[in-house]
Amino acid sequence: MTDYGSRAERRIAAKWPAIRARGMRHFVLVRGVAFWGGLMFVAMLAMTGLRLGFDHPRYPLLAAIALPLCAIGGLAWGLLTWFLNERIYRALQQQSRQFP
Repeated sequence: MTDYGSRAERRIAAKWPAIRARGMRHFVLVRGVAFWGGLMFVAMLAMTGLRLGFDHPRYPLLAAIALPLCAIGGLAWGLLTWFLNERIYRALQQQSRQFP
């Protein structure tokens, strides 16, 4: 593709076509909900458990509340990341067409 631009732009130009081929649904569910949402859920459980204690009577309730919130956050992160990467990728494609 190109050898100019920021490191993030070069990474998107190199890796995005393969990621894009799998589709938005796969990206959002795997990287957004499962990975990002899952990491946030584990972090929330760890921080809450360390702060209140893992044997606190409300710990299971907090975990039950954190699970859907982290999944929604992961969904939002995945969608936002998808659309931003698409925008960058399209801009890079147009740039490479203008300056061969």
